[in-house]
Amino acid sequence: MMNITVFKYALYNGATKPVSAIVNSVGPLMLVIFADRISGAFGGDEVTMLIVFNLLAYIIMLGAFLMANSIQKDKMEGVLTRILAGPITLRSYLVQNFFAAMIPMTIISVIVGALGYILHDWDTTATIGVVIVYIVLSASSIGLSFVWSCLFSGSEGGKEASLSGISVLLTLSGLLGGLMLPLAILPTVAYYAGTLFPAHWAARSIEQLILYGEFTNMYWLGILAVAMFTVAFLLFGSKRRMV
Repeated sequence: MMNITVFKYALYNGATKPVSAIVNSVGPLMLVIFADRISGAFGGDEVTMLIVFNLLAYIIMLGAFLMANSIQKDKMEGVLTRILAGPITLRSYLVQNFFAAMIPMTIISVIVGALGYILHDWDTTATIGVVIVYIVLSASSIGLSFVWSCLFSGSEGGKEASLSGISVLLTLSGLLGGLMLPLAILPTVAYYAGTLFPAHWAARSIEQLILYGEFTNMYWLGILAVAMFTVAFLLFGSKRRMV
């Protein structure tokens, strides 16, 4: 019962936060609905479609982080301390929070792909491919959210420091990772610095889909890299003290 309660509580907290609700509903849905118009306004070629796919990835990455960031709120309000004082272990708490964030993000990713396929006649391979990218990138962002929650205290000052720091980190991830700017136009130093972020490998996988229209080895390398980031984040988050 407690496990189910933690799951429901985390799901409710993540889905009802105003910023999270807007980013996860209005953001990706509006972008995919008007994808052809946005692409057409800038030429309608492969490069502009790549930009649309990458921006969708960035919004989903941000939305996944926000869905899982309720742990910081739990720390501030003392909820986490009370939960862990009972029969719930930290690992169980994190697993429930992971699925509470992951399930909605998977649904959103599938909806984005389905709308693109239905409304804009996206290629089947590209549709399936980008949905896979969005799902694994969501998992990585949730893992990063867990790590970030470990690094800051549950005080008001810790919350402010956390918000300021993550804003910078996610912006850098989008810029250097190639989701806000195409990888091809990034300076060499910025390009290689971007490899430190999961976003870079997601962008490379999307690029392979758009340019070659198939699941290349480089596509799967990008997926594997993002998955490895996810595992590393989750392991780190589960080993660190949350309270």
